[in-house]
Amino acid sequence: MIGGGAGMLMTPQPLVDAVRHIRNNDKNVHVVLLSPVAKKFCQNDAVRLAKKPHLVFVSGRYEGIDERVIESQVDEVFSIGDFVLTGGELASLVVCDAVSRHLEGVLGNEESLRGESFEENILEAPAFTKPDIFEKNYIISEYLKGNHSKITALKRALSLYKTQYFRPDLYRKVAQKASHNEK
Repeated sequence: MIGGGAGMLMTPQPLVDAVRHIRNNDKNVHVVLLSPVAKKFCQNDAVRLAKKPHLVFVSGRYEGIDERVIESQVDEVFSIGDFVLTGGELASLVVCDAVSRHLEGVLGNEESLRGESFEENILEAPAFTKPDIFEKNYIISEYLKGNHSKITALKRALSLYKTQYFRPDLYRKVAQKASHNEK
């Protein structure tokens, strides 16, 4: 590694050759690199990337990949969080899983994609099984009554409480939007 510092970089030429070979065989390739020094990957990115016909993930190791490869061969760079891994393989798998959920047939039921966490910047409401095995007193009784409009309103309120507690950053966005809509 020129410029000093500990660690090893992947040399550029084999990666450039590999990506060019793939692009020569498929013009619809979208190349994604995972790195801790990038924009944080989010649900909207997963939905958008699922619409791409062909994704290629490039995963660095140790100190990463020569910057020239990133600048010349990579279409997008993402981070999965504010931490460092020894390589990008696990990060690539995380992104691949998040994207694949949005491909037809992967989940088996399209309804499974509705009401997920991070839609509208809120977390998903708590979920419960039927209480005949567990403590009945723990289940919110409104869930058991079958009034779907009340259940929907309750789930929305619980989602907001959960978001406020676990992700105040998202909750502030929701509160700002609500405040803006009231004006």
